[in-house]
Amino acid sequence: MGSEQRLWNVGILGLAGLVFAGCGKPEPPPRVAVSGLVTIGGKPVPSALVTFYPLFEGFGGEVIAEGITDGEGRYTLACPLGDGCCVGLHKVTVTDAPSPDDAREQSVEAQARMRAFLRSLTNRPIGRDFGTLATTPLEIEVTAEGGSYDLQLTH
Repeated sequence: MGSEQRLWNVGILGLAGLVFAGCGKPEPPPRVAVSGLVTIGGKPVPSALVTFYPLFEGFGGEVIAEGITDGEGRYTLACPLGDGCCVGLHKVTVTDAPSPDDAREQSVEAQARMRAFLRSLTNRPIGRDFGTLATTPLEIEVTAEGGSYDLQLTH
């Protein structure tokens, strides 16, 4: 086989690779800004992890959106693809946020940070049913407009 033929074969293989590369996963739904307030009994729930699990097929963890509530119980979602949450129907879980990385050491300073984090876990416990996909009653349809989705929980 001559060098001209090899060059032609490499070109065809390269073109085929480009064509088939576009035949993988479909594009995920668009992302929109999503935020909200988490309360129990009308009082804010600080330091809670809010997770929106999309109920559409064909995608993995890249479309799972999370946010941690601030001291006022407010959260803003982001996913590995970027800020926001994909449009569509989601199951939602709410659990205690993980302790900060810098509070997981043995130093006196780290232990002080852990005590401060534990003191921030007010308005607890979060109802057990809200913590797993199998038991959470929370389902939210994120619309193309995005916006605020408040979550009213029970103990």
